[in-house]
Amino acid sequence: MRAMLLPAAALALAAGVLAPAAEAQPLERGGVSITRGGGNTNVARGRDSFAGQSVATIGGLARNGGRAVTLGGNNHNLASGRLSTALQDVTTVGGTAVGRGARALTAGGQNRNTASGFGSFAGQSVTTLGGTAVGRGALSQVQGGVNSNLAAGRFSSADQQVLTMGGAALGRGAVDRVFGGHNRNQALGRGSTASQQVVTIGGQ
Repeated sequence: MRAMLLPAAALALAAGVLAPAAEAQPLERGGVSITRGGGNTNVARGRDSFAGQSVATIGGLARNGGRAVTLGGNNHNLASGRLSTALQDVTTVGGTAVGRGARALTAGGQNRNTASGFGSFAGQSVTTLGGTAVGRGALSQVQGGVNSNLAAGRFSSADQQVLTMGGAALGRGAVDRVFGGHNRNQALGRGSTASQQVVTIGGQ
């Protein structure tokens, strides 16, 4: 997913650099787009431990009085056990709100990945994709995020993969809500393995 998003962003940046200068247009009334991200921590505390973290937060689009809010961020990755490894990959992409009163709200973020056992491994991958709201009063809301992955046992392994994808709300008063998130995966015993895959996709 990340491999597809980064080249597209690079092409968009290149197009903006090469395009000729144009007169700025006035702001659309009521259009709001808020992107947060940040507040992430990545710590390798245990002796000979390794912690690797990759976090991407991409804002949404709001037009004609719409609102697109993308949060993400505040993710924690910790390798506290001796010879432990903690790998965390979090991607949050905002939604699109088009039309008066339309809103696309995307949460994501607030994920925790911890390898605390001796020689343990904790791998977490969380992707949250915003939905689309088109039309007067339409709402598309995606939550996701707030997931926990823990490998606490000696030589334990915990692997968690969570995907939350919003749907589309079209027409006056249409509503599409996708929640997901708040998942927990734990490997607590010696040599234990915990593997969790969660997919939540909204409708239309």
